[in-house]
Amino acid sequence: MDVARKSCRIVVTGIGLCTPLGPNRESSWQGLLSGRSATRWLAAPHWTESSRIAGAPVCLPNDRPFRRREPIIELALTTAKESLLDAGLDRQLLEQHCTGVVFGTSKGGFHTFSRLMTEQRTDAGHLLRTESRGNSADWLDVFPNRAAAAIGAMVGGYGPILCPIAACATGLAACLRGAELIQNGDCDIAVVGSADVSLQPALLGSFRRLGVLSRESDDPSSACRPFDRRRTGFVIGEGAACLVLERLDSALKRGAYCYAEWLGGKMLSDPYGLTQLDPSGTSLRKLLADVRSLTSRNPDYVNLHGTGTTANDTVECQAIRAVFGIETDEFDCSSLKGAMGHLLGAAGSVELAATALSIRDQIVPPTVNLNEPDSDCFLNLTPAKAKPRSIDHAWKLSLGFGGHIAGVCLGRLKQTAAESA
Repeated sequence: MDVARKSCRIVVTGIGLCTPLGPNRESSWQGLLSGRSATRWLAAPHWTESSRIAGAPVCLPNDRPFRRREPIIELALTTAKESLLDAGLDRQLLEQHCTGVVFGTSKGGFHTFSRLMTEQRTDAGHLLRTESRGNSADWLDVFPNRAAAAIGAMVGGYGPILCPIAACATGLAACLRGAELIQNGDCDIAVVGSADVSLQPALLGSFRRLGVLSRESDDPSSACRPFDRRRTGFVIGEGAACLVLERLDSALKRGAYCYAEWLGGKMLSDPYGLTQLDPSGTSLRKLLADVRSLTSRNPDYVNLHGTGTTANDTVECQAIRAVFGIETDEFDCSSLKGAMGHLLGAAGSVELAATALSIRDQIVPPTVNLNEPDSDCFLNLTPAKAKPRSIDHAWKLSLGFGGHIAGVCLGRLKQTAAESA
């Protein structure tokens, strides 16, 4: 999928966030800039005294727990509402335009699936029952597309509703697909993003068996150390992001604030292995070169995938150095996963939202827990503290298990005299 800037210019006019660092956009953003970590030890049933697991639970609005409804749908609606309010769009305005929804959830409603299966096991040990204790309609919340459908119902109208699934690149894939819908004339506005709520024992156990979770046993807040020589893996976090993508002419006509301009993006595959990138970095170098060809200049900031796994962090850094050469020293990079964990299916959209906020505030968020940089990860990685700097172009990279790799470039909006009028 290739989304380059054509005659139709696209901008980001709304952002909604809910992360382990805060229940909304600004609290999450300030948490990222502060350089603190939201990771903590998880309570039972996620761990035992002999086998503790660190995680970063989502920080919910008003400190309220999830209601009985599937939490991934609640997060989707919460962030969608914030993004639409931020963009100054209500249902009446959305229905006047053709509005599309592209929202991914990677795995669907795993909390609902776990609950319903547990309920079905309680009757005399039988796995399957003719009748379920829960409402039979609850099973629909297990489907991956339910969050996108819920946002579509809230938005109204007849625009397309899509749900990409691309593992840890799901969020960025959703944003790419939304931009493509606008470029192709399928809609004027696209509500895009993703959500993930994966702090469930079965999923945590699966990731532990894959060998990708951090082996930190002392301090959960330092468990995820992207690009640090002592890194041992990532920590799973929860969260969601929703962005409003809109035709520039529509945004200017409404007088909307524009966080950034969408300059292009690309998706490719790296089929080397289930959890590892090709050590040669061939596919990733091609992705970087393709994204570079969509813009007129190098990035000022690159928001890296940076999970804290030994091999993949090294490949990511070396691929960037291979593509940009000595020019690599002129821009800054960072990974956000030391602060809020790896949000899996939500990572791409949350981190793209943060990249847009970096352009807004002209500041690079830090790489938390980067205390002893690995000599093989020789980039400007912004350790510990946020760095103010001029950012006209910013990139976001996402690398998903199974070979999904994606990159997007955003720019500070530059209007012509005619557009400003």
